[in-house]
Amino acid sequence: MIKEIVKFMELLPENFKMKGTQPKDGLHIEVRMELSPDYVSNIDTENFIYEMYSSKKGMSSPFLDKCKERHQNAWCIDTNKCFDLPTKAIHSCSPFLVAFKREHLKGGDKFIENQKKQKTQIYDRFNNYFEKAGALFDEEDNKDIYDVFKYFFVRDEFSVILSKIEQEQSSKRLELEDKIESKKTLDKSSNDKQVKNKIREEIKQLEIQLNNARSLSNGDYILFYLDVPLQMYSKTHNNYLKARLFNTDEYNTEPDSEGLVYGTSNFLNGFNNKMPFLMHQTASFDITSRISNVDAKLLYEFAKILPNKTLPNPLPLFVYEEELELQILALIQEDQSKLGYQDLVNKLIIEYKKDLGNYYLLFWQNTKDGLVFRDFDFVSKFEFNLEENIDIINYFEVKEKEGKGLKSYSKIMNIFDFEQTVLKPFIHNKYHNLNYFSDLSKEGYEEMDGTYQSYAKYRKTVYDYVYKSQRTLINQYIFYEMVFNAIKDDLKLARGSGIKDKLNIWYSTQHIFNQKNKEFMGDKLKDYQSFVEKLTSEEGIQTEATDAYFAFTAGMVINYIISKSQAADASYQLLEPYLQQSRCTEFKKAIARDFARYKHERFSKRFDRAAAFVLSYETEASLKDLLPQILSGVFAKNQLYSKQ
Repeated sequence: MIKEIVKFMELLPENFKMKGTQPKDGLHIEVRMELSPDYVSNIDTENFIYEMYSSKKGMSSPFLDKCKERHQNAWCIDTNKCFDLPTKAIHSCSPFLVAFKREHLKGGDKFIENQKKQKTQIYDRFNNYFEKAGALFDEEDNKDIYDVFKYFFVRDEFSVILSKIEQEQSSKRLELEDKIESKKTLDKSSNDKQVKNKIREEIKQLEIQLNNARSLSNGDYILFYLDVPLQMYSKTHNNYLKARLFNTDEYNTEPDSEGLVYGTSNFLNGFNNKMPFLMHQTASFDITSRISNVDAKLLYEFAKILPNKTLPNPLPLFVYEEELELQILALIQEDQSKLGYQDLVNKLIIEYKKDLGNYYLLFWQNTKDGLVFRDFDFVSKFEFNLEENIDIINYFEVKEKEGKGLKSYSKIMNIFDFEQTVLKPFIHNKYHNLNYFSDLSKEGYEEMDGTYQSYAKYRKTVYDYVYKSQRTLINQYIFYEMVFNAIKDDLKLARGSGIKDKLNIWYSTQHIFNQKNKEFMGDKLKDYQSFVEKLTSEEGIQTEATDAYFAFTAGMVINYIISKSQAADASYQLLEPYLQQSRCTEFKKAIARDFARYKHERFSKRFDRAAAFVLSYETEASLKDLLPQILSGVFAKNQLYSKQ
């Protein structure tokens, strides 16, 4: 995997690496050095620039964009490799940037906690921070001139600027709050729709400004930038990375003729040679392999890019296909919004004009614990097109939501259409969301026990079937289980149209998953309906009845009897006594009991013939196995009503 990621990153343009990045939430302050008349340099506490940023409500600006580039070139790899160990309060690693959260200053939660535990405060650790940051300069650099930035913190001069900013922000808040109240009063007094819309837009903009003038919360960052060129930030940060990109420096080689150093990878590596129980006890070697410092930096940059959500997820990493890699990167860059995996594949298929293959497929998630790779697998061939054209036929006459005519299903053109129309409805939650790799949770699956069971059991199977073309993973039995688990949930929740939808899908696509017998289930449904038509005619049946015919006809009989109930909203509950039966005799007794309950109602001759057939039929088969035919009879267009 590492080899393919490194190759991908070598091709990725530098400007793309910043795409999707955001400034840190909090207060960004740029300060500059000034030279006094007596040639003593210090930090100017009168002339400085600052802006607040919030990823939830705020908008970036040219100043914040500049700040973002700076902290991207001054941040620690992770807090275990910061300069403020063991407390880990300062997250910058640069002589030109100091970044920490408000909670560490006087009055903050961490400050109070440290006071109680008699721990050192951040004010006492700035000197140590700058000693380590000063080591990042090259020998030829004149680092002494930047000592004023160090003393700016060691002598607590930075608090002067923070006090001035808070005073200004407080005045802004009062002014903005007054303006917002005035606008709201105007909004209430106006009856003109256009005027009201204009006022509300003005209120919205004022609220954004108010958010940018808010008081700092404990979780907000405070970032002090020294006004020096970005190249200086980048140069010292590269020196920081050189020494820390490896997991440990204990196994580093000496630089070779090209200046390359090889060591243990830090990329999602849990290697630890300090704990015996984490070490291999019988191997003759200490480490399995090394990577170069160049590759280590590319892997570090890759891990930084993934949280930006600018790359398709999953991400295909092609083997020996540089042309395709370049094509992918071109498509990703030209798309102004985030390009999803499905859109990427659609475009590649059109450009490349053949099925894709010979690539690794990587799926990741950004969790509260950091970056996690959920799946990584080789795809020898991705089958985008299906073996046949598939149409979902509206056998059960589902109506459009507006009630205008029968529902027409979208044509299934490729495997992603198949995923959306055929597979997802049986494992997604009540919000129609489906996450293939999240931690298992019943959230969204309340009162959907059957669907949740299928989701927990088969979500990875569905993912592999669609995204890796592993088409043997889902057979007719797995598909049957998924379909009828979901249908049972719909029965419980009285979702008639949902049941009919799922039966339409099942009858239209069941043959896709049956590798041995490609018999089309839709033809079976027509055969069942043909049987009922003959059974209820004057001539009667001329062919031998089967258990499937019996079950389908029984479903229609049950539907007809239930229609006589005055409690129409309870019709799905009335199905329950039938569906609980497994023996034919008990099943027929349930039908007979309900028939007796409504015997005062009028019944058609067609019903009489069908009921006589059902109540006289004998079988040893379990009615549980005939559930599909029973439900099909219940939800199909009922043929037992009189034609007159």
